[in-house]
Amino acid sequence: MPTPSRVVHVTPRYPPSLGGLEKVVAALAEIRAARGLPVEVLTSRDRGSHRPGVEDPPFVRRLAAVEVAHTVVIPELPLRLLRLERGTVVHLHIAQAFTPEAVWAARRLRGLPYVAHLHLDAGPSGPAGGLLKVYKPVVLRRVLRGAGVVVVFTEEQAESVITSYGLEPSRVRVVPNGVDASFFHPPRRLPTERRPRLLFVGRLSVQKNLPQLLDALEGVSERFDTVLVGSGELEAEVRARVARLGLVNITFAGRADGAALRSHYAEADVFVLPSEREGMPLVLLEAMAMALPTVATDIPGTRDVVDDRLGTLVPLGDVAALRGALVDLSSDPAAYERMSAAARTRSEAYTWEKVADRFELLYTEVAPAQA
Repeated sequence: MPTPSRVVHVTPRYPPSLGGLEKVVAALAEIRAARGLPVEVLTSRDRGSHRPGVEDPPFVRRLAAVEVAHTVVIPELPLRLLRLERGTVVHLHIAQAFTPEAVWAARRLRGLPYVAHLHLDAGPSGPAGGLLKVYKPVVLRRVLRGAGVVVVFTEEQAESVITSYGLEPSRVRVVPNGVDASFFHPPRRLPTERRPRLLFVGRLSVQKNLPQLLDALEGVSERFDTVLVGSGELEAEVRARVARLGLVNITFAGRADGAALRSHYAEADVFVLPSEREGMPLVLLEAMAMALPTVATDIPGTRDVVDDRLGTLVPLGDVAALRGALVDLSSDPAAYERMSAAARTRSEAYTWEKVADRFELLYTEVAPAQA
């Protein structure tokens, strides 16, 4: 099979914008560049795309963009796609509208093959959420059907998209996320000289479901030090809830990445992820690599990684179960040590080099459609 002359990642955002999708794109693009293979990233130039002292890699092309109803619209993207050279394979990262339609149109007009990487198949939420009831069966269905292959993170997600969008099972592939080697940490023990430290990492958004965590801490927050790493549109609401519930020992650490983020993991004892929906959360893999036992909600994407050897899953919305899991884990040193060691061992199956190798095979598989 011929290999692609170039792989172009198409993504609404790219670091330093902070999120799981952005980290995935960066990891895959950087590995391909390090291997001496041609790669390019087409993304937006938005409010979060520049930080003092942070420069883009040479393969990143930022295009002017506007944000409409929390959706990044890049007007120049369709034209850029139509100008791509023959033999290019597009790696489309899907978590919102506009970019998928632009890539699908380039496929129709130019025959450009693409890998559709479905990071999050979100349900309706917010004022514009009802539009998804039309967008998904009409537009996203065509985008996924037009892809050379569709990539999801877990077998459960594969079954769901096959059924929901009427896809051929042979064209849906499961490729998990990865974790950077810099996160690997030896197994841990529960601290005896201080309060256990709980750690949440993620956007302060509806998806992450922080109210369940805060409600679970009511009446027991004095037993822990709780650190919330991240920023987002619900920060004021989250702070207000902390005050209303009378919670103590809560630290809002703000956004963190790189060494600062690893430091938060290193200083933590238990990782908490109360999300209402996920694809395959990178923060969960990072926490596992850092040998942190996890307490999380029992949802697709999370339950495919966490089992009772690594942590505790609780029902979505069950505040009492989450509270009990936090108290029980922080009171059982033997169980804690077993979970810490198991998390560190399991994380070794998730490395970006292994993930990149899987995608190289998919690029080669898709490339002949362009030949």
